[in-house]
Amino acid sequence: MTLLDDFVSKDRGRIMHAVWEVFRTRDPEVLAPLAKELRRIDRATDDIELGGALASNAQHVGHAMERLRLFADGECLCAAYADHLFYEPAKEESYGFVRIVEEIPVVTDKGFPDRPKRVCECTDCGRVFDVQEGEYHYPWWKWTPRGKRPRTKARR
Repeated sequence: MTLLDDFVSKDRGRIMHAVWEVFRTRDPEVLAPLAKELRRIDRATDDIELGGALASNAQHVGHAMERLRLFADGECLCAAYADHLFYEPAKEESYGFVRIVEEIPVVTDKGFPDRPKRVCECTDCGRVFDVQEGEYHYPWWKWTPRGKRPRTKARR
């Protein structure tokens, strides 16, 4: 069974498995076959109730498709970071996708330490991001690219 089979299965669990696999890879052998089938995936996932507690799983499916579009267009997948709040810098570093080049201590207005800001560099294209961490009902990370958002090509 392939990730494409999972995406078009109409089964929420299988679809979400495929979504998270797309989030965790930059491997062209995994992404290329999916990118060629974007329309099919879009049609297959369009009217399915995907659930989600605090964040809609449909949002995650849409973002996985955006990653596939970026890949198909030859852009570095780090361009997806700014559009989704679930990219944890430590995990992205463990996958080899970024390097955390700096942690900047943050102190609240009341003088208490808060989550540090991080500066991350993409290991493929060298793009640099400022990353702010927060939490409401779940942790989130806001990635802000430094400078203009150029069309970035991966080094690999």
